[in-house]
Amino acid sequence: MGVSPDYRLPSTACSFSRLARDLLEMARHQLGDRYRIEEEIGRGGAARVFRARDRGNTMVALKILRPELLASLTAQRFLREISVLKKLEHPRIAPLLDYGEADWLVWYVMAYVDGPTLRRYLDKHKQAPLHETLKNSCDVLDAVAHAHSRGIVHRDVKPENIMLTPQGAMLLDFGIAKAIAEAEEYKVTRSGFTVGSSAYMSPEQAAGQDIDHRADIYSLGCVLYECLAGRPPFQHANEGQVLMMQQRSEAADVRQYRREVSAPLAKMVSRALAKDPRDRWQSAQEMKAALLANLPEAQPVS
Repeated sequence: MGVSPDYRLPSTACSFSRLARDLLEMARHQLGDRYRIEEEIGRGGAARVFRARDRGNTMVALKILRPELLASLTAQRFLREISVLKKLEHPRIAPLLDYGEADWLVWYVMAYVDGPTLRRYLDKHKQAPLHETLKNSCDVLDAVAHAHSRGIVHRDVKPENIMLTPQGAMLLDFGIAKAIAEAEEYKVTRSGFTVGSSAYMSPEQAAGQDIDHRADIYSLGCVLYECLAGRPPFQHANEGQVLMMQQRSEAADVRQYRREVSAPLAKMVSRALAKDPRDRWQSAQEMKAALLANLPEAQPVS
């Protein structure tokens, strides 16, 4: 990809301000021969997202890392880490199509997925229908099971990364958090970007410990809890307090917020949220099988 050996951006505030302001213009200038950028469609903690079309006129999601994040990030290591995601091929995973760096820009391209995020749905409706929640959970479990079988942990399963499409739920940005963490060798960058999202972060990840695939099980448990309860298991205005609660506090029974949730489902959610990874479901397929076997509402899911 032509990545420079130790590519770093200047760390001055004025440089970042100018870059953030001119990012779209720069992207069109640097990548115009490969992608026709149409408009900005989203901003996250790690990247700004643009809808674009490739040389074949196929619509894609072009994601450009935020300038402030790059203060503590080398493009070479980030792109080396993200390149392993090319081997993920699953209908519930938005695939990585391309990636690279060009002068001030570090970017990657995902397949464009048309549909609202689960975050947008929950912001509007607070709670999700029980059947749809179970169906979407099984879709996400299929996605993470595929990645886990290839040694890849998502590390940032959250409503913002789950797209709701007519074909079912799809998981976005697989492994991006790991690519950032590995590239900069810290859990929190000097710019303040936390690798992961506190409301959905496993206790071991919140503590800065090594994690495995069971961290994704916990994160999905947090998402499932929010879909049912209308709120994540732990909330606080101070993000540091949320991280502490993830490590030390027990979530309230989800039935306190939604009476129609069955006792077996509440127990499954509680198991997914176990503080000790050994007490959780030990695989995504095990959790999905439990949903299908014990919850009649989930039987239509294939």
